[in-house]
Amino acid sequence: MKCMHVILVIVCLLAYPLDGLGASQKKPTGVLDAGFVCVDKVYNSELMAPYDILQHTFYRDSENYIKCFIVTPDGEPFVTFEGIHITPDYSFEDVPVLDIVIIPSTETSMTEDLRNEKLMTWLKEAVEKASHVITVCDGAFPLAATGALDGRSATTFPSDRDKLADMFPKVNVRHDAHFVADGKLITSVGGALSYEPALYLVEKLYSLEDAKRVAKGLVLDWDRAKIPHAIVE
Repeated sequence: MKCMHVILVIVCLLAYPLDGLGASQKKPTGVLDAGFVCVDKVYNSELMAPYDILQHTFYRDSENYIKCFIVTPDGEPFVTFEGIHITPDYSFEDVPVLDIVIIPSTETSMTEDLRNEKLMTWLKEAVEKASHVITVCDGAFPLAATGALDGRSATTFPSDRDKLADMFPKVNVRHDAHFVADGKLITSVGGALSYEPALYLVEKLYSLEDAKRVAKGLVLDWDRAKIPHAIVE
């Protein structure tokens, strides 16, 4: 009888993974390369917040963490929307293959970025190769333009959700979530909530305790149950 109980528990765990994260998910080992794809007029919050979260994984395990860097089309310095001057780490020509692609919002995410052939060609290939992709705020628009969101659920900055749905009718735009995880793609609303998709990825890749530890180091609380979100399996 005891053996039967053990078998039933195992079956239940396999049938019902822990809230979309998967009880038996294999944890990554080694260093994961995470590239933040930037152009002029990127918004500070959408760049800095997820960068802080992912970079702080170094302090949970200095041998198994996420290495963050910034990549631009030409590798030249750029200026954020709020006026901070930044020198990127790589250009499209010399950046390593990315495990994680992060697309922060820019002033031109819904316009000029989509017409930037060099940007969109590189982004499409990088997204296809990456294991995980995060968009913050209107970064969902360039991702949608690659076709990666076709048939998937996503969200973006609240006042731009209708526009995302109009421009990309194959995308199921969610109006009820701070962030949406559909397969390897995580889209989010941005602004002051830009920490959330990155914390979710830390939880997904490593553990809930690791996510809480990283959040605590930045004086944040991480309780996904209290956050409106959607995980599509």
